[in-house]
Amino acid sequence: MRYLIEVRVADKKPRLFPIDAKDEEEAKERLALRLPPNERDNFIIDSIKIDPKSLVDSDPYGIFTEE
Repeated sequence: MRYLIEVRVADKKPRLFPIDAKDEEEAKERLALRLPPNERDNFIIDSIKIDPKSLVDSDPYGIFTEE
C-alpha cells in the first residue's frame, strides 16, 4: 500500500512523500530513513493518507449474471 505523508522540517514548507509500506508504523520508519540524517530527529508529520491510486479493486469490471 502507498501512503502519502506530508512532513514539515524546521518550520519550513510542507513536503509530500509517497511511501510504500504495509502499515502506518512502517511508513513512518521508512520516511525517517528517507530523510537526510540532520532532519531525521526533528520532523513533524502533518498528515498521513492512503493513496487512492494504490488501492486495487478486486473485480474492476463488476459482476455479470446471465439472465
